[in-house]
Amino acid sequence: MTQLNDHPLSSVTPLGNHAECLTEILRNDVNLAVWQRNLSSCWQSFINEFCVKAGNLERFTRLEIGQSAALALPSWVLAIEGANHWIDDVDQLVDMYQCLFEPEAVGLRIHVLQQTMCPRFHVDRVPVRLLCTYRGPGTEWLPESLVTRPTDGGPLPKQSAQPAQVRQIPTNAVALLKGEAWEGNEGKGLVHRSPSPNGSPRLIIGLDWLSS
Repeated sequence: MTQLNDHPLSSVTPLGNHAECLTEILRNDVNLAVWQRNLSSCWQSFINEFCVKAGNLERFTRLEIGQSAALALPSWVLAIEGANHWIDDVDQLVDMYQCLFEPEAVGLRIHVLQQTMCPRFHVDRVPVRLLCTYRGPGTEWLPESLVTRPTDGGPLPKQSAQPAQVRQIPTNAVALLKGEAWEGNEGKGLVHRSPSPNGSPRLIIGLDWLSS
């Protein structure tokens, strides 16, 4: 596992080729942990067909322990060859998220995007969010040393980082992004944004910590 040093507020960003690196998000000085994975040929044809047929799609489902991501998908998606392999992967990510944080339930979002969803740098008002981009460019983020924070508790101001300074989560990597609602992380959430799809649809999932 490697670590990128930035700033005392978020002094390291753990990057690793094994899922265990995601546990580093529990550290007070970590706002982002990334598990880098290779693309799977088992999913590729399914993902391409799914994105072409879906156009723009947004699905949200509350998953209790033991429930499958298949609940979030319409029947036509489940009928695409290879859907079961991709759903198995998403289910594994849901299981990992539940084991790591023990939420009452997990909120699963599935997006197929033809346009940029959140083009402005922002922070999330959640404890911690899991993101995985299966197709297209991954989420962009800023090292803490380049972030301009509000001085009065107001909204995050426009960021002045240059394009070359913006970092990007690799496609198919699993990332945990710490938000503003994490205890002790108020005013310190990871600053990130959605990239441009560059003419090709993106497929991205997000997992959130839900309570009753």
